[in-house]
Amino acid sequence: MITAHTDTTSAPRLPLAVLAAEVNGRMMCVVIDSFFDESLAPGLVSVRIPAGESAWQELRTAPRLGISVLNALQTIGVAGIGQSLVSDGGVGVVTGAAVHLTARLYQEFDAGEHTVALLSVSGRRTGDIAPEQRDYLFAAA
Repeated sequence: MITAHTDTTSAPRLPLAVLAAEVNGRMMCVVIDSFFDESLAPGLVSVRIPAGESAWQELRTAPRLGISVLNALQTIGVAGIGQSLVSDGGVGVVTGAAVHLTARLYQEFDAGEHTVALLSVSGRRTGDIAPEQRDYLFAAA
């Protein structure tokens, strides 16, 4: 079973990434519409997750998390992301995503309607990047 969430309480935003991992034998994910690089040393990124998101409550316990930065076409068809989510040693990976990061929870903060999770990045690899996606991915990754 895949658990995903998009924030419907505010203006619609395109999903940018999927945060996923295998927890207790189940693949869990949260669709992320806010993703920022915070630091190079140590390598930290932050994501914004709706407060009370049940999938995050389980994901935050995983020893390693996958962040799949979606390509432009995947952001349009995010409803079908569950079919392309696979486990790579417990880390959730969206097949065909442009960038895959491996991370762990570093710290999290209460931000009112959201939780801001700061993630420590331990690995990065890129997928196939089409020329028309380069500007989009430069801004996203």
